[in-house]
Amino acid sequence: MDARYLEPEIETAARPTLRAVQEQRLHEQVEHAYRSSPFYRRKLDAASVKPGDVHSLDDLRRLPFTTKDELKQDQADHPLWGTLLAVPFADCLRVHMTSATTGRPLAFLDTRDDWYGFYHSYARSLWAFGIRSSDMVMAAFSYGPWIGYWSGFYAAQDLGCLVFPAGGFGTDQRIDALRTYPITVLGCTPSYALFLAEQAQKKGIDLAKETKIRITWHTGEPGASIPATKAKIEAAFGAKAYDLPGLTEIAAWGFECDARSGLTHVHEDYCYPEVLDEDDRPVKPGEKGELVFTSLYRKAMPLLRYRTRDLVQLADRPCPCGRTLVAFEGGVLARLDDMKKVRGIIVYPRRIEEIVRGHAGVDEFQIVFRRVDGLDDILVRIDPAPALSNAECQGLCRVLEDGLRVGLGIRVTVETTEPGGLPRWDHKARRVRDERSEVPF
Repeated sequence: MDARYLEPEIETAARPTLRAVQEQRLHEQVEHAYRSSPFYRRKLDAASVKPGDVHSLDDLRRLPFTTKDELKQDQADHPLWGTLLAVPFADCLRVHMTSATTGRPLAFLDTRDDWYGFYHSYARSLWAFGIRSSDMVMAAFSYGPWIGYWSGFYAAQDLGCLVFPAGGFGTDQRIDALRTYPITVLGCTPSYALFLAEQAQKKGIDLAKETKIRITWHTGEPGASIPATKAKIEAAFGAKAYDLPGLTEIAAWGFECDARSGLTHVHEDYCYPEVLDEDDRPVKPGEKGELVFTSLYRKAMPLLRYRTRDLVQLADRPCPCGRTLVAFEGGVLARLDDMKKVRGIIVYPRRIEEIVRGHAGVDEFQIVFRRVDGLDDILVRIDPAPALSNAECQGLCRVLEDGLRVGLGIRVTVETTEPGGLPRWDHKARRVRDERSEVPF
């Protein structure tokens, strides 16, 4: 086996070979969903589609889309699991939840085989980063009902790594463990990686020099796919940082590789990707669109043409690593649900992070959309590095205001808080607040 690939028969497969695998699995999934899921039987009957109508990937367009709002409504109307469930409840091994800012999160059930598929695809990602059985891995996550954290732990174990569980540890305990034990790999959210480094620095600890970390991987939010954020993490730990995008509802669907070429590969044997424009037509290589997934492996809660609301750009170049899988430029570029309109200008919070994280004096930040004197306004609060003087903080605000105005095409107000004045997270960061009572988007 080429050490670069965990499963070269899939990762470097000829496109016709991979397509044959996908079409067989697609047909099986549509048949299973129609036969066993009341949710999909209703949807497909309403669309006048029978399983026999779906023979190839070209027939996907016959299928209706599935949205998260539909799933949430289904579980609200038919608690606890909705009518999507397509296996007997007794066959389910695990339950996980999506994160939610309001209302009840979605609950997702998996069979034993489903669960293996989720964490094994994750393991393929870790292997692509360069993680091997000789590594000692700290999964610095809170072990709640979020699937990305459990699957990361199981994935490292799947590769034969020695896994150091740190879910119940506080930040100080994790820093101590990183310095004490020969831990070579750290997994956590990008926000938490920066917080770990910040807390260590306050204690006079240089994690880049006082630990053996060589690889960090990050999931739960897109920070590690933002070059400025990635650079901060890599400098703090003296390691290579990798982004691992995933969805509770679908899979740990993508991964960077050791070529570090800016591309994110897709596990196409687990989930078939479509990238669609505003008229739901496939985009061409080099173009951007919404990512839509069809699960090719999950049986408890199969999803057909699931609208992720993620904006991606279909790559128009091969990766130097030799993988033939579909790839996206720069991972997830934005969340369509996060899109804001301010005085006629479309603004994505990710773009603000790209600009703000490029400045070393910012330890944390917050974005507030508000109205001032009847007009929409953006306020960016920055939590400055403690070493900055008041004059340096004011200078940083002016520099950021200029950079954001140029980068966004709209005026932005920047102000500082006291050092440590903004919250930190070990799960998904909640940096964006919209205080407007009437919002265009």
